[in-house]
Amino acid sequence: MARNFSIYHSYIYIGALMLLGASLALAPFLVSLSQIILLVNWLLEGQLKPRLWEAWHRKAVFFFLLIFIVHILWLIPTQDFAYAFRDLRIKLPLLLLPLILGTSRRLRVNELKMILMAFIAGVLASSIVSIYSLSTSSVQMADIRNISIFISHIRLSLLVNIAIFSILYLLITGSFQWQRTIRNSLWATLAWFMLFLFILQSITGLIIFIITGILFLLMFSSRFEKRYWYIRFPLLYGFSSIVFIFSVYAIIVIFSFIKKPVDETQLKTHTDSGTEYVHYLSNRQIENGNYVWINISEPELEKEWNTKSSIDYYGQDLKGHELRYTLIRYLSSLGLDKDAEGMAQLSETDILNIERGMANHIYQNHKWLYPRIYQIIWEIDNYRKGGNPSGHSFTQRIEYWKAGFGIVRNNFLFGTGTGDVALAYKNYYAENESRLAPEWQLRAHNQFLTFFVSFGLIGFLVVMFGMISPLIIEKRVWQILPFVLICIAIISMLTEDTLETQAGVTFFAFFYSLFIFAHDKSDEYNESHKPY
Repeated sequence: MARNFSIYHSYIYIGALMLLGASLALAPFLVSLSQIILLVNWLLEGQLKPRLWEAWHRKAVFFFLLIFIVHILWLIPTQDFAYAFRDLRIKLPLLLLPLILGTSRRLRVNELKMILMAFIAGVLASSIVSIYSLSTSSVQMADIRNISIFISHIRLSLLVNIAIFSILYLLITGSFQWQRTIRNSLWATLAWFMLFLFILQSITGLIIFIITGILFLLMFSSRFEKRYWYIRFPLLYGFSSIVFIFSVYAIIVIFSFIKKPVDETQLKTHTDSGTEYVHYLSNRQIENGNYVWINISEPELEKEWNTKSSIDYYGQDLKGHELRYTLIRYLSSLGLDKDAEGMAQLSETDILNIERGMANHIYQNHKWLYPRIYQIIWEIDNYRKGGNPSGHSFTQRIEYWKAGFGIVRNNFLFGTGTGDVALAYKNYYAENESRLAPEWQLRAHNQFLTFFVSFGLIGFLVVMFGMISPLIIEKRVWQILPFVLICIAIISMLTEDTLETQAGVTFFAFFYSLFIFAHDKSDEYNESHKPY
């Protein structure tokens, strides 16, 4: 009877892990439900005391749990306990998943395969739904990244990257045997995920893919099965080519952005209707090489716009920006004067684009990386010229990092405490009269900086120790999946608060626990097997 119960618990354990993996990219509710199932099953197995004893004495697991323990200890200096307890609730996967996976039986190679396949299927389904959303008329938005409807596009890009390298792992590792149809399907899925990353236009995701891909091939190309010898070097050169093409593409965008010279003595004085033009020569903002703030007749713009749109000229577009500003930029991007004549050349599609907050026509005409690279270049140029960074993802981060380092200087050793991070940022923005609008006055968007702000130097070092030491203790540094996960996680944490959302923290805690604590490395690795 006890044996039967043990088998049932094992089935539930594997099933819950598969459900968790499959739902990461699809259903936040199922992500929570699967963790509850794992916890209840773990408790009902009735080995609580020996498992807690194992967690205490298995150094790798205990050291990783220090990350959550630091969050608890740093409640001591906290003033905002409502925020602190909400943060602890979000961070629960950092406690539960390593504790459960690190004290349960090790996963066999076929069980890991099933979990990875379930995860890949979930990511594939999410990507298909995203493409379907893009193809519908209701999702023709200025920002294509909004096609990720289940989780943020950045979190989805992280999962796509994990899926890409999981497929490579499944294909090149000798422990797995595949029928030809399944193997070909995995290669096709791999190609689709690479394409989808470009469609998603997550610069973070693409940079992660390129850097991790090159490191992966440099470190592990020797592990390719002999039957795949013919793809080792093409893949290596392929990744290098992607870097080269990406760089050349960026240079082309930069040259298309460079302003055309304007002779200030030859500026027009009046529109065709006789209205006087206004020129703001001190404002050097440009769109597609055209100066934005010359040849402007706002009386004509207001009159013509209000006859074409239900949104008032002095109102806000659907992105919350001043519509008149979006309109002037859009006309400039087309090389048109900002007057009745320019308005007459706008199509119904152009009017709809402007209402949606699209400030440049290229955001509709170019569906791939061009608009995203252009947008970043425009943000940098606008920021350099004193423009407000509010609502612009790249230059906002500069303000966030400035605020974060400013807070660190005043709380260097012990930080602000678990619950006072948001309060510290709010006070900093107020005291320094930040240019950011209140709705954009957010936190660091750098996980390492967030840890430093929260816990100071002492807590930061403990957290870093908790992240890195299990890799060394478990001798996982040179294994494919742990290596890939750490690369992806570290790069993402440089530009995102990866562990400050439920999706991000579950992604990290799940794969860290799965690859480092749960997977039985004896199934396919010799501990001394390194990539060189």
